[in-house]
Amino acid sequence: MVAGSGREFSGLVSLIMVAATACANRPVRLVVVNTSVAETVSLLGDTLYAPQFDPATGPARVREVADAREALGRDVTDLESRLRLARATTELGRFREAIALYNGIAEIHFRDPRVYRERGEVLLRLRHLDHAITDFHRAGLLLIGRNVILEAESSTEGRASGAAAAQFPLSTVQFRTNYFLGISHYLKGAYAAAYPALAEAARVAQTTDDVARAMLWLFLAARRIGDGGEGGNVLGLVKPDWAEQSEVAELILLLAFKGLVPTDSIRAWALARRDEESALYSYGVAYSLMLRPERRVDSELWLERAHSGGNWAALPYLAAEADLARLRGGKTVIR
Repeated sequence: MVAGSGREFSGLVSLIMVAATACANRPVRLVVVNTSVAETVSLLGDTLYAPQFDPATGPARVREVADAREALGRDVTDLESRLRLARATTELGRFREAIALYNGIAEIHFRDPRVYRERGEVLLRLRHLDHAITDFHRAGLLLIGRNVILEAESSTEGRASGAAAAQFPLSTVQFRTNYFLGISHYLKGAYAAAYPALAEAARVAQTTDDVARAMLWLFLAARRIGDGGEGGNVLGLVKPDWAEQSEVAELILLLAFKGLVPTDSIRAWALARRDEESALYSYGVAYSLMLRPERRVDSELWLERAHSGGNWAALPYLAAEADLARLRGGKTVIR
């Protein structure tokens, strides 16, 4: 559903993405060094292996990788087939392998913004935040002057590919480039840098779901900059009737911050399950407590809950991990 409310962001500052280097006509190759069987190391220093997914989806994920390889075998030069395999590999939780696939694609198709947008997201989930930001900047430069490029979401906040894509709502490359750029800055604690990226994501969002996603992190960033007034302005743009078009947890949290959903309900939903939605609600509770120094212990407990799920690639898990690293006196590890 198209969110007409996205037009309300015309007054926000548009993001002008500037890459550290010019968008030269040569590929950019990133090497993720890791000689173990682990996928990555957390911001807390823990070794992370392949994330846990719902077992019911496992056969479909494996089958999609096999189908993608078969399609690529028919034409090894086809961009869509190569992207499909990289996406399917990501969906299977093989992030390092996916990076290698995206590297190969970037060597040939270095003018396609999807390559950098998607590789940047994988790097983000691997905690390589600076490399991810570089990729999102490059994707942004390549998107200048382009028409909207649609892409399908997936149940793990990535993309679905092949026949599975029809099951999920559509987002856009433009939205997701700015959204994940903002999230990357947020995880680093660079909230002032996160704000304009998330504002741009909200401005270009095509659906109410995407508007709500960007708005939630925009509000969180604004409050953490210390600008309570701007946080209030962000909440002022959130309309209760959006619930008629969207039921994403991000919108429910926004309505809770507006005082339209009871805090007790958010806590109850956070405790009811241990899935990604529960992690987001737990992070919302922790965030509200983080703003009150006398409640630091309670806040850390809720962060631990958000961080306790099996899918360490999920954004609420990542956000809780970054905050736990800061609360415990260490700085966020940026590779």
